[in-house]
Formats: sequence, C-alpha cells, structure tokens
Amino acid sequence: MEVNYSLSRSYVNEVPDTELIEYAALIPEGPILDIGVGNGRNAFFLAQMGFHVLGVDISEEVVNECNRRAQELKLPVRAIYSNIMDFKIDENTYACIICSYVLPFLKRSDALRLIERIKHGLLPQGIALIKTFTTRDPGYIRLKKKGLSEVEKNTFYSPKLRSYFFYVEPGELKELFTDFKLISYAEGYSLDITHDEPHYHGWASVLAQKPGK
Repeated sequence: MEVNYSLSRSYVNEVPDTELIEYAALIPEGPILDIGVGNGRNAFFLAQMGFHVLGVDISEEVVNECNRRAQELKLPVRAIYSNIMDFKIDENTYACIICSYVLPFLKRSDALRLIERIKHGLLPQGIALIKTFTTRDPGYIRLKKKGLSEVEKNTFYSPKLRSYFFYVEPGELKELFTDFKLISYAEGYSLDITHDEPHYHGWASVLAQKPGK
C-alpha cells in the first residue's frame, strides 16, 4: 500500500508530545519554557490550556512564524531567537520546561550542563520533559562506521553541517533524573515521518517532577 507521507508529516508535525497530552494535568501554575520551540506544537497545545509559554529557538525564521501564529490564534505564546547555551534560564521560574530533541545537536558536556540548568530553572513540583536520541539510533551507527572521531563521549562533529551529534546510552537519561520524581520513562526505536524521507530513530524520553513544595 502506498503511503502519502506528505499528509502524514503535516499531521505529525502538529501533534504535541504524547507525554504532555497524558500528563499535562500534573503541571503546576506558572510559566512554561519550550526549548527548541520549532513550529510550536507543544507550546500552542499548552497555551490552549491557559499556560503562558516562552519558546526559544536558534532559527530566526521559526521564531518569526511562531510569533505570527500566536498573534493569529490569540494565544499566550512568545518566541525569541537565541542559542540555548546563551539563553539564561532563571532559577525556580518555570512550571514546566520542555527540551524535545535539542540535546542531539549539542556536544555531550553542553547537553549535560543544559539538563542541570533545566533542573534549577524549574519551580518546586515543576515538570521536565526531555527527549533525545540514543546509541541505538541508526545515525550513531553510521557515524561510527564512517570512522568519524568522537570529540566527546558519544559526540561527533560534522564540519560540513557545522553541527554536533550526541547520543545518550540506554538508561543514561533516566539516571540523570534520579534526584527527581520519575513520572514517565521510555526508550524505543520507531519510524520518523516528520521530515525528509521516512527513517528510523532510537530514542529516550523522560518526564520528571522536581521535588519540593
């Protein structure tokens, strides 16, 4: 059977992460930070629930489109253009911080530092959603076979693309949140039809709650 991937992509690109759909009721009152806001699929979903969302993205074009759409829909979403490593995450500020597939494009040391900044940026009882790729990802296997040297553990750098590619090991993302209350953790291997030609990814996802009152 032939699949119309263009229609599939159009649909998937608008769907928020399933963890937010299932557990949004656990998010306390307060602002939300969406790191790598993209087309705003998570931001607009939460804004429709009454949350005020600040989105950060390294693409100026994406930021402009997100702000245009927010005005059109009259929803409390504001996007700003910034490299996340230059963006200040104020401590004890956000009810929820989303970082969905941003870590794969940082080197390992920056990714781990960003996770700590996310933890500090949450309010007590705040929720963190982190999604990233694992070493089961075909991209990791391809880079290994190419003999590309690791600049840090499980981190490669492509001069051509001017980008890092970082992969966590199975179970590693969960271990980074042992000081939080674990709400949801999953790892998988699934088909991605959201961009380019259909391809597979090995991934990990953690939804965790900061302790405190």
